[in-house]
Amino acid sequence: MGRPAKHPLLLLSASVLLLAASHAPAESAWAEVPSPDPLYVTQKEPSLHTGPQTVTELFTSDEVVEFVLTADFDRLRKDRSQESEENPGKVLIRKSDGVSVEIPVRVKTRGIFRLQRRICSDPPLRLNFPETETYGTVFDGQDKLKLVTHCRDSNRYEQNMLEEYLAYRVYNHLTDIGFRVQLAKVTYMDSRGEDDPVERMAFFIEDEDALATRLGGIMLEAPSTRPSDFVLDQLSLLFLFQFMVGNVDWGTGTGHNVKILRTDLGLFPAPYDFDWTGLVDAPYAAPNELTAPHHSSVRERLYWGVCMEGIDYEGLFDRFNENRDAILEQARSQVGLSERNVRSAVEYLEEFYEIINDPREAREVIIGACRKWPGR
Repeated sequence: MGRPAKHPLLLLSASVLLLAASHAPAESAWAEVPSPDPLYVTQKEPSLHTGPQTVTELFTSDEVVEFVLTADFDRLRKDRSQESEENPGKVLIRKSDGVSVEIPVRVKTRGIFRLQRRICSDPPLRLNFPETETYGTVFDGQDKLKLVTHCRDSNRYEQNMLEEYLAYRVYNHLTDIGFRVQLAKVTYMDSRGEDDPVERMAFFIEDEDALATRLGGIMLEAPSTRPSDFVLDQLSLLFLFQFMVGNVDWGTGTGHNVKILRTDLGLFPAPYDFDWTGLVDAPYAAPNELTAPHHSSVRERLYWGVCMEGIDYEGLFDRFNENRDAILEQARSQVGLSERNVRSAVEYLEEFYEIINDPREAREVIIGACRKWPGR
């Protein structure tokens, strides 16, 4: 993706991988993209692990799923519309027995802010899998999956993407009511054969309908909610988590970067899109017009929770402290994150723990800093 640079050790698996795809089921109407010329492929260094795929089920571990995505990326890069079209593509992946399989997919650009060309030369994608066909891979049974890409073909942006993955995983340690994520190593291959392949880390986000099914509820399509509509314990956990990762780019009332899950127990928020957090500190992230008077950068935390009677802050702090070791270990062992970025992430998270474990500071910057809302 992006107009790729010429890397000396790129990338793609030799003709063995593409020819092994003959083990896949017969091609359907989805398979409209021809495989690149094998002679072109064999000139590149192998990118797929030669052994079996180690990921056996999506969204269950921090292991990395490896695959090759072939599509017309020049055409995708040009499609920046909110109504972007699906384009034919192919996923080449090894199964658990090491045999490679080629899966026809539909690929489209997605997003809002990162869909802008000035922000991301390589925007986020959505892969639409043939749900009714099975290929014996980790993608069996999947329908539409969001893929968070590297935004720009540089190490800094790839590190930011991994830090965003970390934010999701931190939330997963605190609650099951959140989107699960799956790390991936993707080789993007131009179906026209004009650009060199590009290998970058990425991650999938659990489909919102799959999340709802997993938790026994449904997603509200057009939420218009008040804080009092939510299960208080979960809403207050969201408030403190967003403070932990340094995020003010969200809103439960508008559904901005928060999906609303309804179950028999009530409404639950499920946050997503953490690229504007202080934990990530993306080059384009800055305080918005509402918060700019209160902090000079996203790295500077600002509590954006609302004032509500009944929030058990001491219980909340205990919950975060109980998960402290697991959260910090998640940061320290983050796959692909550089030593510098690991150190930055750990220091940022430890600063949060210093705040909540200092009663005076916690009262000043969290409990006493809540936002007033009209219904209070």
